Amino acid sequence: MALLGSNATPSGDGALQPRLSTLSTMAMAFAILNTWIALAGSIGLVLPSGSSVALLYGFIFCVLCCFCVAASLGELSSIWPTAGGQYHFVYALCTERWRKPMDYFGSQFISAAAVVASNGSYQITPARTYGIFVAVLVFTTVANIWGNRILGKWNDAALYWSIFGVVIISIVLLSMSDKTSAEFVFTNFNNETGWSDGMAWILGLLQSALSLIAFDVVLHMTEEMPNPSRDAPRAMLYSIVIGGVTGFAFILVMLFCLVDPDTILSTPTGMPIVELILQATKSRAAATILSLMLSVCFINGTNASITSVSRLLYAMARDRGIVFHNYFAHIQSGLNVPVRTIMFCFVFNILFGLLYLGPVVAFSAYVASCTIFLNMSYSVPILVLLVRGRKVLANYQSAKTPFKMGRVFGLIVNIIAALYVVVTSVFFCFPTFLPVTGNNMNYVCVVIGIFAMVVGVYWIFFGKNFLGPQDLIVAEFDGVVGRPVSTQNSSEEDKAEKGSHRELK
Repeated sequence: MALLGSNATPSGDGALQPRLSTLSTMAMAFAILNTWIALAGSIGLVLPSGSSVALLYGFIFCVLCCFCVAASLGELSSIWPTAGGQYHFVYALCTERWRKPMDYFGSQFISAAAVVASNGSYQITPARTYGIFVAVLVFTTVANIWGNRILGKWNDAALYWSIFGVVIISIVLLSMSDKTSAEFVFTNFNNETGWSDGMAWILGLLQSALSLIAFDVVLHMTEEMPNPSRDAPRAMLYSIVIGGVTGFAFILVMLFCLVDPDTILSTPTGMPIVELILQATKSRAAATILSLMLSVCFINGTNASITSVSRLLYAMARDRGIVFHNYFAHIQSGLNVPVRTIMFCFVFNILFGLLYLGPVVAFSAYVASCTIFLNMSYSVPILVLLVRGRKVLANYQSAKTPFKMGRVFGLIVNIIAALYVVVTSVFFCFPTFLPVTGNNMNYVCVVIGIFAMVVGVYWIFFGKNFLGPQDLIVAEFDGVVGRPVSTQNSSEEDKAEKGSHRELK
């Protein structure tokens, strides 16, 4: 392994292959979102915090806002389609003075969110749940290393499976369950949080926001897409549309079938949706089979998460933005995947998954912090664009640019997107119930503070190694897709290359 900051040249001579279509990439994004499943898992948190009003109308609000966020990032990806995604956008948009520090800290926010969602489908004991998580992680890691050739078809199948699942489960629930009233579905409001009604509604809305996050997986797969400038924006927007349609439909199904909320929320399975299916079918066999359908969706999401994060870490390594960058800036010949960053994801999640065996508040703070880091990574390029003005994009857009929003409409969309991610990030730090105790306190601010200190110290001592996305300047992405990018061999070469780069206006 290369030493920190060493200048050894990576030995790999493989290259990322452009194999993913718009459908495959969009399917990968939706495999991570799985909006309807995320909503089903969070219903126990929403019912005491706004109930039907927060779940239904809050979800519609979040879909519209996330569409603005996806459009804002999609417009930038149409100009700069590389695996670095958000932090490459920041580098391109910032002035020379702020380019490297803003880019570096933005990249670290994305890196911090590099976590695969743990498999909580079976709430038996923490140890057994962790064992299932490890098994899923091993399976999806192996699939990512040796199954790259079928990655596109796997993602397609994951999309079809998820849609098939929501249709089947919805039909079963609607045909076999007793029904609540339309008044409960569309007008019921319940506040058991101790907060004011307005605050309770916002906190309930956050669960809908969670169900629509992580669509940036598309950005980190652009170097494996034949036409990323066109397909990346489409894939992100399509994933929000499909998530919105399936999520809204399943919210209505759940609310109309929620005849016994107390039993559903106090289920020993730990998963209200499983108890809802059991109450409707009156059959443990049927509930088990349908629950396994949900579990397959989680496995598909884990697979897509590892794929996305490994590409992101590879992009950061070739830009010298992480430790041991020369070691991780490596594409395995023959396999044409970044095996080392895939294994890093595996080890990272095995270790941090152990938090699940400890205090609940520690694991919750860790998961919530990843959500906030993702939100921050979305907001930084959008905020930089707003500060500098949308006219800066005119230097890079042409009549052939596939996705453009225009100055006025784009400004409105950018403002909505920025306000949404900033405001929701703030409220993600609030405790969900009052009075606050040691057990229900939201410790995410502590996690973020510790992370900020670590990143700050790293920047002070090793920030000089960070190059930023050099190919962004040299080739304007024409020659980036599908070819290996090696790191430079010496600081002298770095200076010579940077001196020859054409500056962004």
